[in-house]
Amino acid sequence: MRTKIKSKLYSISAGITIAAIAAMLSLTNQAWAAPAGAAHRSFLTGPWELVVKMGMDETELLFPVTVPDENKPQKLDSILPVMGTPIKIRLERYVPDLKWETTVVKQPGGGIVAKLTVKGKDLEQDIWLSPSDPDRQSISSSIGGVAIKKIHNADSIKKLVRELTHPRAVGIISVWLEDTNSPLEYAANPAETITIPKSKYKLSVLEYVPHYSIDTETKEVVSRSDKPVNPAIKVGVDDGENNYEQWLWSKFPSSPHKEKELALRMEFTSFDLGGTEGKYILVVADGSEPWLLFSNKGKTQTEKATLGRAYPFTDKEYSFSIEKIFDSAVVKTDWKNNSENLLNPAVIATIEYDGTAQQAVLEFNKPYHYKTKFGTMVLLYKRQKSSY
Repeated sequence: MRTKIKSKLYSISAGITIAAIAAMLSLTNQAWAAPAGAAHRSFLTGPWELVVKMGMDETELLFPVTVPDENKPQKLDSILPVMGTPIKIRLERYVPDLKWETTVVKQPGGGIVAKLTVKGKDLEQDIWLSPSDPDRQSISSSIGGVAIKKIHNADSIKKLVRELTHPRAVGIISVWLEDTNSPLEYAANPAETITIPKSKYKLSVLEYVPHYSIDTETKEVVSRSDKPVNPAIKVGVDDGENNYEQWLWSKFPSSPHKEKELALRMEFTSFDLGGTEGKYILVVADGSEPWLLFSNKGKTQTEKATLGRAYPFTDKEYSFSIEKIFDSAVVKTDWKNNSENLLNPAVIATIEYDGTAQQAVLEFNKPYHYKTKFGTMVLLYKRQKSSY
């Protein structure tokens, strides 16, 4: 993820992976106090080299990178063989001032995308969230955050979000019967029974743990904390003749831990805010207006989301607004050259391996990792040691 929020150390959450992004703006301002950026540029100028290291091998391959004018974008035409492997690195373009641009593109089969704007002291930045993109499902920080979650049936979104404000509600159970493509959805309340219409099944949430774990000594399920780090529910299934129990994990909708082969498929989506103020869940459905869930004085509340309205985090100087909701869309992030000044140099390369070709954007002083059967190849575009 290349989103950079320049204050409060925000992060983008990708399901269970979180990428840290950006330092405090005040530090950035101090770094740019040098006259006309001359000191900054002096650390960027050549001579340059591309360092290639494969797996645990200590050997480094060094390839010089030269251009006639470091301030102008230009084509490159070099093929670098990685000795001892069939891998080739093709250097194609040099850009002096790399910039990443994120846009939303309409695409059949795409998902819902929400454009948010985060504002605060010396900060205004657009953020893109999508429940169908694992890399863009939430933003979080010490002062709050926003997650986006989807309801399958737009007709039931109003009813479900209101049921999710119940003190015992922890999320939504989605149930697919054998002959249906779209699921039935129910608020998951421990100790309540759900009767599935036109079927023999009854479901009940037997247990909820916000931070699922297995005790290494007793082998019993325990919750390591009261925060929704790895939320899970144990569901009881009654088919009129037999009773089954099944754990469902919110972060593993296609659970590798499935224990029983049942005639119905189930998924659990956690909506547990942990009672934390400043955290929001944006609830969306195809063709429906969005809703917000949030905590207020320890109670979960809901309301229709208003586009353009500022919703505060716990630090009232910072807020977010929902600018637009897109249907059938995907988020794309592409590079471009921003100017003819040596500010953020990069080399655009193609890695050719095993019949495939993958573009690699080699940003200055940022390692690029590429997995192969020989191990992980690391590429680093940097100044030559002799120029330090």
